[in-house]
Amino acid sequence: MKKNTLDALTESISNSEKIKKIIINNILMEERKEIRLNLVYITYDFSSRCVLIEYYAEDNEYPDVEMKFDDLIDFVKK
Repeated sequence: MKKNTLDALTESISNSEKIKKIIINNILMEERKEIRLNLVYITYDFSSRCVLIEYYAEDNEYPDVEMKFDDLIDFVKK
């Protein structure tokens, strides 16, 4: 089921190098605690170096996904 949430993230960032750069640069600059995309919200926890990826609406088919910063960078770059 986590695949659904990650698929929503992929759809939200596809074809936009600008959005991908914003997501990655926020890890480095620690500017925003949350980034809202059209299908998902990404909440950054800078102390634990993790993000929480949430689908925009509560839905059991789209569970929250927690991911380390390095894993998010790899995911966004692929």
